Amino acid sequence: MIRRTALIALLLALLAAATADAQGPAYLATPPTPGALYGDGQTGRYLLGGAWLYRPDPAVVGIAQGFWRDQAATDGWTPVTVPNAYNAGDLSSTSMAGYVGWYRRDFTLPQGVFGRYVKTADRRWIIRFESVNYRATVWLNGRQIGTHAGAYLPFELDLTNLRPGVNRLIVRVDDRRSPSDLPPGPGGGWWNFGGIVREVYLRAVQRADISQVQVRPVLPCPSCSATVQEQVVVRNLSNARQSVRLRGRYGSVRLDFGQASIAPHATWTAVAAAPISRPRLWSLDHPNLYRATLTLSDALGQRLGGYVTESGIRSIAVTADGRLTLNGRLLNLRGVNLHEQDVALGSALDPAHLARLVGWVRELGATAIRAHYPLNPEIEEAADRDGILLWSEVPVYQVRSVYLSDPAWLSRAESMLRQNILTNQNHPSIMLWSLGNELATPADGPETRYIAAATALAHQLDPTRPVGLAVSGWPGVACQTAYAPLDAIGFNDYFGWYDAGGGSTDDRDALSPFLDSFRACYPTKALLVTEFGFEANRDGPIEERGTYEFQSDAVAFHLGVFATKSWLSGAMYFALQDFAGRPGWTGGDPWPNPPYVQKGVFDLQGNPKPVFGTLSSTYHSTVQIAPSQSTVPSQ
Repeated sequence: MIRRTALIALLLALLAAATADAQGPAYLATPPTPGALYGDGQTGRYLLGGAWLYRPDPAVVGIAQGFWRDQAATDGWTPVTVPNAYNAGDLSSTSMAGYVGWYRRDFTLPQGVFGRYVKTADRRWIIRFESVNYRATVWLNGRQIGTHAGAYLPFELDLTNLRPGVNRLIVRVDDRRSPSDLPPGPGGGWWNFGGIVREVYLRAVQRADISQVQVRPVLPCPSCSATVQEQVVVRNLSNARQSVRLRGRYGSVRLDFGQASIAPHATWTAVAAAPISRPRLWSLDHPNLYRATLTLSDALGQRLGGYVTESGIRSIAVTADGRLTLNGRLLNLRGVNLHEQDVALGSALDPAHLARLVGWVRELGATAIRAHYPLNPEIEEAADRDGILLWSEVPVYQVRSVYLSDPAWLSRAESMLRQNILTNQNHPSIMLWSLGNELATPADGPETRYIAAATALAHQLDPTRPVGLAVSGWPGVACQTAYAPLDAIGFNDYFGWYDAGGGSTDDRDALSPFLDSFRACYPTKALLVTEFGFEANRDGPIEERGTYEFQSDAVAFHLGVFATKSWLSGAMYFALQDFAGRPGWTGGDPWPNPPYVQKGVFDLQGNPKPVFGTLSSTYHSTVQIAPSQSTVPSQ
């Protein structure tokens, strides 16, 4: 009898456990929280953080099985927070190749957001995803509301079927990338972390929305008055014609864009300009910022929306003899490349981890940051505040020429370049727009045409910044006429480490004469070293590749060569911290730790390697911006 009772109890416990598993975790809908983690943007934003749910779909059965349906049950779902990389911590080949995952967020709308004068029918919401890797399909309350492809840049969707009470958002993410994607897959130079890897926001809007803002300070000369040119796209969200008025301020200066009557679902491009006498210039040593605001109102003067950004007045230009200048002052930057990555979080970094990356940059004495993709807006705003310049690049990364000649691929690449410029151009820290990294050397016809078209597009969208490209090279490579449209060229230097050009870069002593030949090829271009770096994961002899001693010695040698090139506008070490590259990565280290790239100044746990001292000492002692252009001779 006792045994039978125990057996029954055991069966009941197992049934209860199975029932709990079938029911899934308890999950309550909560409203988003007011505000955003970065300042640049529309007023009325809410962070859609808190508790999300996730479920993997490696067999790709979610659509057929209705993961997208408007159902309260949570069986099959697991609690997570967003940002989230669903394959963080998994460095298998399957993880790198990618798979499908689903996210869910049940939410209620905040109360008291709209004024009493706003009719219920005019109250609307927009959702903004800062970055989803790679393909996203979005449902709201069981209805598909949009799709998007591409990471590192935001996209927005109108929430068209909201309801009182609980709303259910479902996002299907597919991070499987093909060779024609940006960056190309299924491999790549850094780990393919899939998911909603940056924040999600809701924005309250009423009748009309400030959907795009361009704040462009123009500085004719370092001692001149500046002119602030602003262009704003206002979108009518309603089914009725809207009469609106737009006003703004730049610091203490007022701007009046006038008024317009906007047809239903049409847009108004409003423009205004104002002089800024005796401007406080933004620079590396004095990163002065101006608060720029916009206010949109209706014909009765009732507020419809607003926008806030921090702007900096400065000029970035290339001299006739190929020197990069900031406010007319010659630059000799020392910087780092980085990847937004963490061992535990993957690429879904929280504000503390982002702040740590920027803090390391400051500790090093670096004044420039480069990544292979547009950076998180929190890093960009930190660079604005701290006087750090950004090489802003789209992930046209080692793309094969067969795609450079494909009209569909070109359209996607140009669209991403356009979006990067329109999204990020208000940051004074961005020094140039980069078209990509390490395309074919020598350049062929498709690459030549891509460079020409993309450079023209960038100049059209933003005539105030140079356009650049990071390239490979080695002794014997002829001067490339394909680079003629560019303003700046970045050379990725691995002399003494990789054997590019049939071994012609094996000898580090060949670096100095090569740089001289590179300068002779492009005497009117701003030239920078966009990468140089060496794997290191252990103590050992200075002559042994992969040791900390070898890394420090090689870095000191390369920095010494750079110091002899007075025409060089900067050099950036690769990379700030070790990161997951791809399965089987060795990086030229005889004792590697795949899949990690271990060229970092900091290791995976955030500990500085000995090379930190080598870089920091040189960076802090290097004059990275001249007192004035006239005091530094150019060659």
